[in-house]
This record gives sequence, C-alpha cells and structure tokens, in this order.
Amino acid sequence: MPTQRLETRLFVDWDNNGDYVGTYDNITSDVLEVSFTRGRDYASQLSGNSISGTLTARISNPDGKYSPSNASSVLAGNMLPARPVQLDMRVGVIENFPYTFPFSFDAEPTVTWTGYLERITPTPAVHGVKTCTVTAYGSLGYLNDFRPTLETQIDKRTDEVIGAILDDVGWSSSLRELATGQTTLTRYWTDGPKTLDALRIIEETEGGFIKEGKDGKIIFENRHTRIQSPYDTPQAVFSDSSSATNSYTTLNQEDPLSTITNHVEASSRTYSTQALAVLWTHPEYGENSPFLQPGEERTYEAIYPNPSSPRNALEVSEWTTPVASTDIVANTEWNGSGTDITSSITITVGSSDKTATRMLVTLKNTHTLYGAYLTTMQARGTAVWSNDPVKVRSIDTVSQAKFGERKYASDSEFFPTSQNAQLWCDYYNSIFGSPLPILSMQINANQSDAMQQQIMARDISDRITVEADNNAGLGIDADFFIESVRQSIKKGGYEHQVTYKLSPASGGYSQFWVLDTGKIGASTVPAY
Repeated sequence: MPTQRLETRLFVDWDNNGDYVGTYDNITSDVLEVSFTRGRDYASQLSGNSISGTLTARISNPDGKYSPSNASSVLAGNMLPARPVQLDMRVGVIENFPYTFPFSFDAEPTVTWTGYLERITPTPAVHGVKTCTVTAYGSLGYLNDFRPTLETQIDKRTDEVIGAILDDVGWSSSLRELATGQTTLTRYWTDGPKTLDALRIIEETEGGFIKEGKDGKIIFENRHTRIQSPYDTPQAVFSDSSSATNSYTTLNQEDPLSTITNHVEASSRTYSTQALAVLWTHPEYGENSPFLQPGEERTYEAIYPNPSSPRNALEVSEWTTPVASTDIVANTEWNGSGTDITSSITITVGSSDKTATRMLVTLKNTHTLYGAYLTTMQARGTAVWSNDPVKVRSIDTVSQAKFGERKYASDSEFFPTSQNAQLWCDYYNSIFGSPLPILSMQINANQSDAMQQQIMARDISDRITVEADNNAGLGIDADFFIESVRQSIKKGGYEHQVTYKLSPASGGYSQFWVLDTGKIGASTVPAY
C-alpha cells in the first residue's frame, strides 16, 4: 500500500564556489538524522532576542570521509568553517511499501534552512558504526564573527542603519530584505560590539524584528510589518479537535505571570557638536618620543573618547587627516634641537581608517640617513558630546496593583527624542500589562501529506490560529505568530517532529491600527 515519506536533502558547498553541484556537495545519502532551529530565543516581541539558527546532522563516516584530520579523504582541505550549507525537503510517496520503493514527488524541493559550516566532530569507533556530527550556524551566526565599525550615521532610518552595518561586514545586498524603518535616528555609530549586538540595538529602537530567512537572507521587519498584509490574516489553523485537518501532539503554555511587564523605561539623548580641536595626543614625549628608523613604517591609533576627554564625550563626527608640521613634527633629536625632517614623513590615512571613535594613522620615515623622533603627534577632529539624557517611563498602575511591579528597561541609547522613547514605552506597556499566552506547540508532521506540506509552507512570523479549547482544555482559540521553529528528521524521513514557539497576535496587538490599514472600532489604538 502507498505510504508517505519526507525526503530531506543536505548539501555542503565544499569548494565554496557559490553552488551545491560539486561532486561531493550532496551528502544526503550519508545523513542519519538532522535537526535545525531558527527564530527568537524566547517567544516574546519585547524580551525575545534574534538569535542565529543552528543545524546539527549526524553523518555516517565509515571510511573517514568526513574526518578533517584524514589527509586521504576526498574532502581533505575543504572541511573548513563557513562553507555554505543548505537543507531542502519534499514529500514522496512509496507506492508499495515496504516491498518496493518507487518514489513519486508532488512538488519541487523547498529550501528549509541555509547557513554556514561551523565544525565537524568525528565519533570514531574501533567496533561498530563510525559517525560524525556536522554543526552549522545561520546567517546571523556567520555575521557575528565580525565587529562592524561605522562612521557616524546622521538622520538615518533604522533600515538604512541596518544596511550600513551589513555593508560594513561585507554582507551582499542580494541577501537581505529590509522593510522601511519607522524610526529615524538622529545619530548612530558602532565600534566594538559584535554584529548581532549592533543589530539588536537597532531592532529594539525600531520595535521591529531581525530574522533569518529559509534561504539565508537577513530579513528586517519594522514595527508595522505584522499588523499589515499578509500578517494580519491567519495562514493556517492548528487544532486540538479530533476532526482537525492540522492537529498538534502537545501544547505547552509558559507561566502567564512571567509575561507581564507593567513598568517600561527608555532613554533618549540629544547631542552637541563641538568646534575642531585636538582630541588625542601621543602620551610619550622627550626622550621617550616615538622614533622611526630610516625606511621604517608604523601605524598608530588615535582613540576618542579617552581618559582625558570630558565625561559626556561620545564620538567623533569627523576626523581631520593629520597635517605635516601641525599634527606631525619630526626631528633628528628628541628635544627638537636637530634637523627638522618632517618633510620626510609620509602620512597615510585610508578611507576605512576613520570610525566614530578611532583613526588609524600610518607614518613612514622616507629619509635614507636619519632616524626621526616624532616630537609632535596629535589627532584633531570634531567631537560630539551628549547633552543630559532624558529617561521616560510608562507605568500601568492597575497591573501593578494586581501583579506587583514588573520592569523592563531598554538597552538602546539611540531613541531620537524623548517623545519617541515615550511612545515606545507606551506601546509595549499597553501590550504586556496583562498576562499573555506564550505557547510551545509540538507537531507530528508525518501524520499526513497535507501536514507535511503545511509544515514546509510555514515560516517565522506567519500568523496561525490555535484552537485549544477542546481536548487541550486551555480555553484558547486565538491567533499567534510563529517566533521560532525547531524540526527534527530521523529514520530516513519517517520520523519528523516540529516545535513552534508562539506569541499572541490577538489581545494587546489587536488593538493597533495603521492609517489606511487598520479598522477604527475593531482596532482602536494607533501604532506609533
């Protein structure tokens, strides 16, 4: 009799040439089981963070083909971090299971997860099955190996700032989908935090969401995305009814009290741009002055703010490329009594050597006879100071009377005005002042061909209806957003388990409307 089976195909671009058609790129036949995740670390649109997806596959490795230390492997030299990895799926039907295995497929494969190889861990065995574990991370994990350094971004929307961060770390514009930001930042800069930390600050300032697509794209949702089409309409119904087309195995609910926030805080600040001034001076002078031998080249880093800066100093709006005889002076003697050879010092500052908090300056002594004491070395620029910050808050006294104070404070320093920060606080306080159902739904995807197709169609942020007022007895019949997904495929596709973490789309979020989109009366509170 016919039976349905999920076919999963796993590829690794071992040659790193941009495709998966190399001789050994398709490793499906060696895969014993595979699982992957994508989405938030917690199903809350306030406190849940964007995180990198992960993929883990257990691979048969009888001849050491996937052992990185095996020099005789056909993959030797190519089992390196950051090789592209992709998983796709399609549903097949075995016409005469279990006796014969002719497959027919009802659709082309659907790309389900895309990322980058992190490591391969062999599990050798003197007797028994030799395997290895392939671990890969998503696009956000790949980007988190970098630390973006941006010059000051002035009057840029949140999506433009995200684009600048992605540009700085070399992420292709073809691998991103950025919704137009609703907040314009007066100033923004970053120099030091990892990519994901920098992106999360913009995500929080907007009140949006940054996620990985199935195809590995970086996707940015602004704060209006989920109250507009197609996210304002359920894409599927998952039910606890015995007659349901899409049924789930179990449904767990987080402690509703843990979801409450009734005191929300955020800070904004404005800025003062100063006149051109010396911002950094090399601290060694006299006999300890920096010295360059004939032909020697060194790179120095000017940093601002530094210990001698005012306490409210933040960054540099514009560095001035050092000028000979003004910022750089060289002499054959440390006390300046010898020959001035400043003209023999070449000064180089590249286009990428200036950031919001530092400037790299490369100096070379081109004189063929004399060494050079750098009796003066300084960096000038236009500093930006912070005006007194303004902290705002939104407090739900009714909620606090019932549940006690439960506080959330934003980490962002880039709310452009106190009014914007206040609207941000009010927005989230109006949603989280009452208990909200945050759910974890487990599904046996093998229950039917229709369910397999449903699972392959669903994605992060999709809106679904959850019925849990029948056998589950939770009294819930409402819409939810998929915030994260975990899928596990074992036994050649005959065991396919799915877990969705869900945040409520109804309740607080259903209050909001956007001009020309929401309905006054059904949705009564304008989203900012």
